[in-house]
Amino acid sequence: MSWMFVDWFVPVYLLVSVLVLAGFGACLYFLEPGLQDAHKWSNKSLKHQPLVNVSLCNKWQNILAVVE
Repeated sequence: MSWMFVDWFVPVYLLVSVLVLAGFGACLYFLEPGLQDAHKWSNKSLKHQPLVNVSLCNKWQNILAVVE
């Protein structure tokens, strides 16, 4: 008879525990302003580097044009 209690209590306990921990984490995230600022993306902070140097490409184009 006691196994019937364990069969539903353990999954319910695990589910409630996960929900409580997730709620606690959400409260920390929304109440702590530094955590929100850390995840913001800024276009000013991103520096886009070209995959290939343009001046290097121009030099190779000039060299190949002379060879042809």
